[in-house]
Amino acid sequence: MIQKALLVLLVFISLKSNSQTLETIYKLKSKYQKCLDKGNNMRNCALEYYNQSDSLLNVSYKNLKAKMSSKEQSKLKKEQLAWLKKRDQFFQKVYADTKKEGNFIEGTQDFDMIIYDEQAKFVFGRVKELIQKG
Repeated sequence: MIQKALLVLLVFISLKSNSQTLETIYKLKSKYQKCLDKGNNMRNCALEYYNQSDSLLNVSYKNLKAKMSSKEQSKLKKEQLAWLKKRDQFFQKVYADTKKEGNFIEGTQDFDMIIYDEQAKFVFGRVKELIQKG
């Protein structure tokens, strides 16, 4: 738990110090893959990866918004609200599809890992968009 908090803090510090780049995402992805490669507690690897994507999304959005005029901020907010609706629909679809496939039993660690992995990929896609707009 302490390691997770420290990691999130380090991510925030690195982003605040103007080193928010696509490289940050690639480093997190590499760390995630190394965690998965260990072959144990993979659900928690995926959960942490998703949490990192969500944290980066919030930081990226706030950083971009801070650089914009009030008119641009309003446009960005509408865009983000539309994206959030798409995100929620995607998350529901991933859950339903994973359940339907039957390869993983709902509620198991493998099932959860697949869900978190797909959710993180989707969120990191938005993070990349926001970083590129900045």
